[in-house]
Amino acid sequence: MLVHLLQRAALVAVLGAPALAQTDLSFNINQPQSNFTWSGTSSFGAIVGNPSNAFQLAGTSGLRIYPLANDAIASADFPGTGDAAVVPNIRGKINNPLPFLPPLATIAIDNLHLKITAPQFAVAANGAFTATVTMTYISGTMTTVAAGQTTISDLTGQQSAPTPQNGTLTQVGSTLNLVMPVNTTFPFADPTSGVSGSITINGTVRGSWSVPTTSTYCTAKVNSLGCTPAINFAGTASWTNGLPFLVGASNVISQKTGLAFYGYAAAATPFQGGIKCIAPPTFRSVNQSSGGSASGTDCTGSYSFDFNALIRSQIDPGLLPGRAVFAQIWSRDPGSPSLTGLTNAVRFTIAP
Repeated sequence: MLVHLLQRAALVAVLGAPALAQTDLSFNINQPQSNFTWSGTSSFGAIVGNPSNAFQLAGTSGLRIYPLANDAIASADFPGTGDAAVVPNIRGKINNPLPFLPPLATIAIDNLHLKITAPQFAVAANGAFTATVTMTYISGTMTTVAAGQTTISDLTGQQSAPTPQNGTLTQVGSTLNLVMPVNTTFPFADPTSGVSGSITINGTVRGSWSVPTTSTYCTAKVNSLGCTPAINFAGTASWTNGLPFLVGASNVISQKTGLAFYGYAAAATPFQGGIKCIAPPTFRSVNQSSGGSASGTDCTGSYSFDFNALIRSQIDPGLLPGRAVFAQIWSRDPGSPSLTGLTNAVRFTIAP
């Protein structure tokens, strides 16, 4: 069946907003593979693990990608979203020069969470990049015991020095994989005990983001012939994949005009005797005939719209890799009080 794209003039009139140029993704950090060690220096001497200086990162990190033409990941940045937790809590000590005496100080860092920030950086065709990374503590406390005094300091807001870090951002199927070695330093100071110094962390952040599964939702409107139109899909929505991603409908009235409309959020709003499953603003395709039986009226009609052709056209600047899209099909139904029919809806996310 003939594939239709959006009409440019109609789209521009409906959008009425600045074009989007990036997509925010949330990467899940792979804790078993995100291994780090720390080392420390202080005005009292070296800080060593008590007993270990090893830890892992767990949680999430935000990454924003900037597609360009047919390059889904031309550049990226770390916007400072997400929550990466240090596991387990850090324990350190400053040994006494006389080994048979107790440590000069002990340091305990608890509930340490951080975020990663870096300005926009280029991503090469092979996924390689260099980002100037700053790590900021979202939360955490440092308890210092020195000379019989205990001091508890809030670490929230403290930052590492901006440091160039090399990494890779690669795609395998519909999954983006992040690998970024990190070597950076955090200063600290405890005015009560007089202990000051820095802690350097060294390790690798490994995380991934995967395209969610395409699925249907919402409820179709039973048409005037007693048939329930059903939305369907085939293929994978993608910024770079040259194959079709078809969103269609079956069980619709034959030889009737219909169209696809879509938006960027779900809804369940009463509409023309059925349910509109897409939140505004919505964007529509040009009309298409349902075909089916050439004589008489029955439910042999169907529709098919190629969303990958629409994505490749870049007519709609909102159709970006990583963006969730919600689509539904509307059709003519002369026997209905509203003269219209509605399918249920489909939710899909555009792969890079």
